[in-house]
Amino acid sequence: MNSRPAAPPAIALSGLSIVAPGGATLLRDANFALAPGEVLLIVGPSGSGKSTLIRLLSGLLERSAGWVVQGTLTRPAGSIDLSRQTSDVGGLVFQNHALFDDLNARDNLAIVADHRAAQSAGLPGSAGAMLADIDPGQSVAASSGGQRQRLAIARTLLSDPAVLLFDEPNAGLDIAAARWLASTIRDLCRRAGKPAIIVAHHVDEFITLADRAMVLDPSDARLHDVPVDRAAIEAAMLQLAQRASAAAATHTSLADTARGGFQADWTRPQPRRPPVYWFWRYLREYLWVLFAAPSMLLYVGLGSAIVGFVTVWFGFNYNSFGGYLRAVLHDETLEGLGFVLTVVAVPFNTCILIVARNSAIIAADLGNRVSGMQFQAMRNLRLPGRAYIVAAIMISLAAGSLFLVAAALITAYGTSLLTWHYLFPNQPTELFQENFFRKLAQPHFLYVQSGWVALKVVCSAMLGGSVAVVIGLRPGGTQSQVTQLIASAIIGGVSLTLLVHAVIMILQFSS
Repeated sequence: MNSRPAAPPAIALSGLSIVAPGGATLLRDANFALAPGEVLLIVGPSGSGKSTLIRLLSGLLERSAGWVVQGTLTRPAGSIDLSRQTSDVGGLVFQNHALFDDLNARDNLAIVADHRAAQSAGLPGSAGAMLADIDPGQSVAASSGGQRQRLAIARTLLSDPAVLLFDEPNAGLDIAAARWLASTIRDLCRRAGKPAIIVAHHVDEFITLADRAMVLDPSDARLHDVPVDRAAIEAAMLQLAQRASAAAATHTSLADTARGGFQADWTRPQPRRPPVYWFWRYLREYLWVLFAAPSMLLYVGLGSAIVGFVTVWFGFNYNSFGGYLRAVLHDETLEGLGFVLTVVAVPFNTCILIVARNSAIIAADLGNRVSGMQFQAMRNLRLPGRAYIVAAIMISLAAGSLFLVAAALITAYGTSLLTWHYLFPNQPTELFQENFFRKLAQPHFLYVQSGWVALKVVCSAMLGGSVAVVIGLRPGGTQSQVTQLIASAIIGGVSLTLLVHAVIMILQFSS
C-alpha cells in the first residue's frame, strides 16, 4: 500500500486505525515508515483526520474522550501498542506556538533543556542561526510572529523527539516566509537526523523539500502515496472534491534572520538547572501575583483598616448602654472588641477579599494557559508543567493567606487604636493595649484561638483555590470564555469561604 524508505526507519507504523468518538473511521490500516532526516508531507480535506494523526503521535490525543486506536508504532527503543499505550515519539510544533508567556525567550528553551535526559543531544548549531535575531532576554509578548514560530521550533528540537510534527506550519505566512520556513525545516531535519511529518493545506512551499507525500482520503479513510509534485497533489485533492484555499496574507517575514546579533548567545553553553529551580520560578511568580503585589497589599490593607475603624467606632457609639455607661463599661467593651476583631472579623473579611481576588486571577491564568495550549505543549515536551503550576498555586495560597491575615490584623489594630484615640483623646495608649488584648493575652487562650484562626484561613484559601484551579483547567475553554470562568470561580470560592467560616466558628465557640 504505502512504500517504505530504503534507509533503516526511525519510526514505523503498521496497522494504524483511528476511530473518532462519534464512530467515524478517520484512518484505516495505515502502514508507513520514516527514515532519519526524511520529510513526509500529508495533505487532505479539512476534518479528514490529518491533525488527529499527528496529535496521536505526539501523545496528545485524549483517549478518555472516546477515541479508539489500533496499530503498532516501532522505533529503535522498542514497539508501542497504540491501542493501549500513549505515543511519546513526536515533538509537536503547535500552530499557535504555545510558548510559555511567563518566561522569556531563553527560558522557554532552558526549561526544556533542564528537564531533558542528560545524554540527549543539545540544540543543533543551525538552530542557533535560526534564533540569531532574537534577544534571549526578550519576552514572548515582545517577539514577532516569526520569532515566536522559530522559538517554538527550537524548543521542540531541544526536547529531542524521535520525529518532528508540524500542524499547518505555513498558516498565516506570506510566500517568502513560508518558503524560508520550509527550507529551515528541511535543513534542521538533515542536520539533526530527525524525520518530520508536515500537515498542510497549502503545499507549494514544501513540494521541493518533501521526500514523500501522502493524501488522506476520507472516503476510504486511507493514506495514499502521491508523487511529490504540485500537479499530482492538486489532482488528488480535486478528486476528493476539495480545492485548496487561498494563501493567507501576513505581515511576518522570516527572511535574513541569520544576520542578527544574538547567535553567540544561543550557542553559548548554559549550566544545567534542577527541576526545583523551575518549580521555584513558578512559586515565586504566584507568591508575587497572588499575595505580594502592591495592589494586593493595598487591597487587603484598606479592607482591614475599614474593619478596624468600623468595629471600634460603632462598638462605642451605637450600642444599648451609651451615655454615661460608655465610660463605665469602657474596659469590658474594649476587651470584647479586641477579641471579636482579632478572632472573627478581620480573618473573615480578609479571607473573603483574598479568595475573591485570587479566584479570579487563578481561573483567568489557567484558562489562558489551557486556551493557549501551553499545558499541552508542556505535556508534549515531557515537562511536569501542570504539577509545577498547581502545586505552586496551592502552596502560595496556604502560606500567603496566613501572611496577609497577620498583616491585616496589624493594620486593623492600628486603625482601631487611632479611632479609639479620637473617641477618648485624653486616655493613654497603654490603657488601650491592656484592655484590647486582655482576653488574648492569656497564653492557653491565645494558642487555641490562633489555631482556629489559622484553620479557617488555610481551609478557605485551599478550598477556594481548588475551585478556581478546577474551573480554570476545564478542557475546551476558549479565551472568549475566560470571563465566565472568572465569575464561576469567584462565586464558588466565596461561597465555600462563607461555609468554611460558618462551620469552623460553630465548632470554635462550642468547644
